[in-house]
Amino acid sequence: MTIKRLTVMLLAALLIFGCAASAQKMNQLQMGMTKAEVIEAMGPPQSTSSKADIEYLKYRLSSGGAFANDHYVRLREGKVDAFGTVGDFGIGY
Repeated sequence: MTIKRLTVMLLAALLIFGCAASAQKMNQLQMGMTKAEVIEAMGPPQSTSSKADIEYLKYRLSSGGAFANDHYVRLREGKVDAFGTVGDFGIGY
C-alpha cells in the first residue's frame, strides 16, 4: 500500500468519525430544553447573542481534526425552538 493511499484513507476516516462526534453532541438536544439544560448537554457556548425574546448560543464543534463547524441553538422565551449549523436560521453568520 502506498503512502498516498494510506494518507487518503486516514483522512477519510477522520472526517467520518469526527463528524459523527459533532452529530452525537447535537443529537442530545431536544426542542423545549432550557438554556441550563442545553449547557449541561453541550457545555458552555463559544458566544451568545440575543434580540428581544430570541437568544442564540454558538458552538464551535471539532470534527475530529483541524476542522471545526459552527452550530447554533436558538432559544425563544428561554426554550429551544431550533438548532443546527450555519445558514439554518437565515441570520447570515
